[in-house]
Amino acid sequence: MISQAWPRPSKPRPIVVIGAGGIVRAAHLPTYRTLGFPVAGIYDMRPDAATAVAHEFSIPAAFPTLEAAAAVDNAIFDLAVPGDQVLSILARLPAGAAALIQKPMGPDLATASAIRTCCRERGLTAATPLTIVAYAATRTIF
Repeated sequence: MISQAWPRPSKPRPIVVIGAGGIVRAAHLPTYRTLGFPVAGIYDMRPDAATAVAHEFSIPAAFPTLEAAAAVDNAIFDLAVPGDQVLSILARLPAGAAALIQKPMGPDLATASAIRTCCRERGLTAATPLTIVAYAATRTIF
């Protein structure tokens, strides 16, 4: 039988969400809650948005600065921001950090290449999910 799920981590790492927009509220945080993954905090350049989402999802911290968010030890950083903000955020995460870069990976190929270079130079473990291409309704646009 083929497994339909990945094994759960025995020691889930804290998640720090960067960005408090609609996709975070509608998809990321409900999924983390359902899976029982610990969300240590959230940061948004709009502090009121981060505070509201933290309250809505019982997240223990709405960080006032990106530096405060990046200081969470051993965190996985979920970057749910516009593509033109990804590179500057990655450059401010701790060397060796793990980051989930939500699509797009930059607004163009040059920026995507710079993001790849930044990740390599700083030893970041990064991934960009491409799940949308698996849905039949979206295949026609690719």
